[in-house]
Amino acid sequence: MPAASNASWWLDSIGRIPMLTPAEEIELGTAIRRWQEHPDPCPPGIRRRGQRARDRFVSANLRLVVAYVSRRCHRLAKAHDREDLIQAGNLGLITAAERFDPAKGYRFSTYAYWWIRQAINRHVDAYGRAISIPGSHCQHLSRLEGITRRLERELGRLPTHAEIAAELGVSLRVLEQVLENGRGIASLDQVVSDDGLELGSLVSTFDRTPEDEEEQRERWRQAEELRGLIARLAPQDRRLLSLAWGLDGVEVPRGELAQQEGLSTRALDTRLSRLEAALASQSVQLVLVAVARVPVKRRKRTRRTRKRLWVQLVLEVA
Repeated sequence: MPAASNASWWLDSIGRIPMLTPAEEIELGTAIRRWQEHPDPCPPGIRRRGQRARDRFVSANLRLVVAYVSRRCHRLAKAHDREDLIQAGNLGLITAAERFDPAKGYRFSTYAYWWIRQAINRHVDAYGRAISIPGSHCQHLSRLEGITRRLERELGRLPTHAEIAAELGVSLRVLEQVLENGRGIASLDQVVSDDGLELGSLVSTFDRTPEDEEEQRERWRQAEELRGLIARLAPQDRRLLSLAWGLDGVEVPRGELAQQEGLSTRALDTRLSRLEAALASQSVQLVLVAVARVPVKRRKRTRRTRKRLWVQLVLEVA
């Protein structure tokens, strides 16, 4: 059966379900509240009656979701599938049925409207962008265009970011982040000229030359030679070099390392210098290359931020 036929059949089916009278809303809503507010463990009878009342509530008001999407979501329906919006609204309708309290004195349709609207907006925020952004930023973006036009009309000029932030009720930093998140994302397959030129063909790429690959292989060879030289040292010396130079990906500060070894900082530097001299005696020159390392958890927080770098040792044959 085609998708259009399925949708028509479903719309025809929910249109045949009779709507609830005010007395039925009170009766069913009371049963739901008794189920939702009962402390655990809830008796099976109360739970079954509450679930049946919720299902009856939802079935009788499915047309409310369709009416909202048809009347209020013309702009959203252009970018999103109408059936997806209805399905998201149905989830909001279920939440409204479980939270509805008839003792408040208002009709269910008035209460459910806001839950349906919220569920659809959350669906759009979650699936309407290639990269998901916080829900609060989505709300600011939806208000941003209207506020900008109003301020421009009142001031007779383009408003500044500070004026827009004050109108939104956010800080200037949050506004800048909202504007950054609101930037559009272009596809590399997008056609940017009349002759069919795609955006991806205009993006510069870095092609590795044979010389670059040869240099990389040489650096890896030298690194393997250095590991072999370090492996000849005593286990305690290998461990000390690994912690001091970050050979395992974690670099321990000299002061903390000296405390672990029971040495002074000067004695530790002297010992490391002797190890370097032992490696240098084998006609090896050490070249220190700074790359990103794994941060180390400090026992005491210090105000001075240390650079999160660990040192990968690469040797160069003299």
